[in-house]
Amino acid sequence: MPHTTVLEPLQADQWFVDSPDLREFVAIAQEISSRTTHNRAETLNALEPHFAALLKKKNWLPKPFDQPNPDSGLGGGIGQWLLYRSQERSLTIFSLVIPPNAITPVHDHLSWGLVGLYQGKQEETVYRRLDSGELEEQAQLKAVGTYQVKTGDIYHLLPPDNDIHSVKATTVFAPSISIHVMGNDTGSIWRNHYHPEQKSVRSFRSGYSNVPVK
Repeated sequence: MPHTTVLEPLQADQWFVDSPDLREFVAIAQEISSRTTHNRAETLNALEPHFAALLKKKNWLPKPFDQPNPDSGLGGGIGQWLLYRSQERSLTIFSLVIPPNAITPVHDHLSWGLVGLYQGKQEETVYRRLDSGELEEQAQLKAVGTYQVKTGDIYHLLPPDNDIHSVKATTVFAPSISIHVMGNDTGSIWRNHYHPEQKSVRSFRSGYSNVPVK
């Protein structure tokens, strides 16, 4: 299991991309999240149409937030760019930029979330953990499905059974870009990096390409 992460609140909300479209979406997300705290499936269902509308708008994500990152904490040149983070760290939005044919580690998120493809194509492989986590650094996973994801598609993250996956960019000439809307400060917390073939797991922090993690 990952280390327990205690994060201090920030002094204020942080905007790394400041656009009217993103600000409108964040306001909606904050309202929906606050009134559905006891049912995160409801949070995701209520938020999805507003997220779909944001994904269709193509002029709000500037450089370098649509670019790979050679110094990635996820490896493979994968850029994880923080776009917005709430003061209480209970809502983050970031872009994940995967170079052609690169693949993320098998990882979890430890939070509810929505992932939507902004550009390109991806292949997502979803896993379920079969063991209880009582043996340190050991984990038994089962692949439960592989899905082709195209621009505009959205999928839900909801622990414990719908939270572990790996993602590969299947585009040829340009990176894939997905937007993540998460109920935690995903890049700052300790979470799990799995090796299904070795039945092993280790803790990691992915960080953000544009913001240092203390």
